[in-house]
Amino acid sequence: MQWEAQKICADAGDYELMVEKQKQDWECDQPVDAWKWAVVYHGTIVASGVSNDIEVAKRVAEASVPEGK
Repeated sequence: MQWEAQKICADAGDYELMVEKQKQDWECDQPVDAWKWAVVYHGTIVASGVSNDIEVAKRVAEASVPEGK
């Protein structure tokens, strides 16, 4: 049995970065997996988006942290 992470989190100063797996089933033979990313500051989402690749989602989340914070 292989376990797969559905949500990962990291800290960047006062910000929390989250990447969460989103299953999208459009009644097709093959479901589409997407990764939703968000940058959160004290419970408020300051940036978010979706990527089809987990590594891209992590990089975009890191790059979306406001500078100087």
